Amino acid sequence: MKFKRMGVMNITPNSFSDSHTNLADIQKTLKTFGRIEALDIGAESTAPTTSAITWQEEWGRWQMMLPLLPNIRATISADTYHPETIFLLVKHWKDNKMIQDLFWNDVSGKFDHHVSDFLKEGKRFHYVLCHNRAPTRELTGKHMEYVGKDDGRIEEELSDLFGPKKHERVIFDPCLGFSKTYDENWYILNHFSEFQRRIRHQHWLLGFSRKSFLRKKFNLTLDNLEELDKKHAEVLISVLMSAETGLWIRTHRPELINNIAI
Repeated sequence: MKFKRMGVMNITPNSFSDSHTNLADIQKTLKTFGRIEALDIGAESTAPTTSAITWQEEWGRWQMMLPLLPNIRATISADTYHPETIFLLVKHWKDNKMIQDLFWNDVSGKFDHHVSDFLKEGKRFHYVLCHNRAPTRELTGKHMEYVGKDDGRIEEELSDLFGPKKHERVIFDPCLGFSKTYDENWYILNHFSEFQRRIRHQHWLLGFSRKSFLRKKFNLTLDNLEELDKKHAEVLISVLMSAETGLWIRTHRPELINNIAI
């Protein structure tokens, strides 16, 4: 079982666990990541306690990162639910002859005409489809207002969302921590290989480092980041041991999983 590491870079002033708002901090963090296959960049916090921003403000934050991208030897993932931002990035990719692939990590979970248009841009452009119960793109950040009811339907929901969307450049992400109960998050992790067998798709992503349901299980807070990140790595090993196909791992501390041998 092979997996690929996706480091997290939040270029926001209000991320719940880490914020990078200047070049020196960004460059320092990138050095700690070590070998990664992708870098996921988020310019808007989607934590339930934060307010949504416009795509213009989000794109303004991206300006700090754009000059650094050509020197990053990894796939670039844009964590955004704003189509305007992703298509400006597509234009930047083409205008500047960027060599990396570009992922659209869209936590809205809305597989609409914007997604279809994005996938038509070419083979270097990939889409991450997330499970999010928020009804519209605009309400993405309010996802915890649409939490499930622990009625045992999460497996059926994921199958209904992912099943019809199989595509060689679409990656499935159950989107742990988004519009899910504590039990639903752990059910997905504990039965992840079963989801993979049921849906049978080759491309998956998991991201749950520093999530609240992980902190709750181990009675840790964001003041205990070192211990929390180590617990994340421990849980991850058990998931990887039974995973059916290749898997992207989105994590704030990719260096902690560099030596996992599965």
